[in-house]
Amino acid sequence: MLEHLHLNVEEAFSYYPSQAQIDAWAEQLLQESRTLIITGHFTGDNPIQHRFGNGPNALINKFIRFETGSGHIFYGYWQPALKQPAPLLINLPGYGGYMSMHPQINDDGYNILHISPLGYVTPQGNREDLLMADGNWPVLDRTARGVPGGYRDWLMDCLLAIRWAKQRPEVISERLSLFGTSQGGGGSLLLASLLQGEVCCVCADLPFLTAFPHSGLNGDAYGILRKAYSEVPAKQFWNRLGYIDTLSHAHRLHVPVMLSSGGADDVCPPKTMEALFNKLNTTKQYTYLEHNIHTHSRQSMYLFRTWLALYA
Repeated sequence: MLEHLHLNVEEAFSYYPSQAQIDAWAEQLLQESRTLIITGHFTGDNPIQHRFGNGPNALINKFIRFETGSGHIFYGYWQPALKQPAPLLINLPGYGGYMSMHPQINDDGYNILHISPLGYVTPQGNREDLLMADGNWPVLDRTARGVPGGYRDWLMDCLLAIRWAKQRPEVISERLSLFGTSQGGGGSLLLASLLQGEVCCVCADLPFLTAFPHSGLNGDAYGILRKAYSEVPAKQFWNRLGYIDTLSHAHRLHVPVMLSSGGADDVCPPKTMEALFNKLNTTKQYTYLEHNIHTHSRQSMYLFRTWLALYA
């Protein structure tokens, strides 16, 4: 159990960037992404073990090796829809190193691209050499410290991979939606803010990166920030986090947004999602699952599929 911090929530939010600064930051990031080179190549790797049935989806799903003009490499996982062309869904990972497969959603008639930004996950497994000494990925800590490898770079990888996917012949490029759990949910909201009218809808299940001060820097996710909090001046610390807080982007989210929280979630507490929901001025849904802990669940799968059926 982490020691309780006595945060001044009002003061922390006072250091956040203004709406105009968020708009400028988002536009700069998007425009920069359009100047960069991205290539993607399918690999021959197959992660599926045929121990229970024949895994029919595994016969067509493929890993993608992305490379930028600077030589930076990261990976994705491609699930093509059976009938083409089809809408495109982007699935983003939680903070742990993994890629998810959603055959139920894939069979609903969508192409799905799963992205693992910053090269954390490869077809051979996690890049454990990239972990911090405490066993966590460094992206959040680096964001708070203002050094390379933070969420700006994470989002850039996503923007480049999405551009690659939208250019594929089997994709209906104007039908793009985003979904994910935890970091995947928070990242989906941030990308919807960056891409604006290119996005049809967002599903953010238990979204991380939301209302940082309200978290108290408690739990296995927000608690990663405690070391940086003790070492970085408060103004810089909160200002940097403000740029990647979904709350700061609420004014830019004009597409249908699905949010969910778990009453037993001590990692991303419901009050953070409720703060975001109350600030959104768009078509929106918030589902509070009283007994759910912090994990992708069967309930969230049904919520995803229903929201996507309505708007994707």
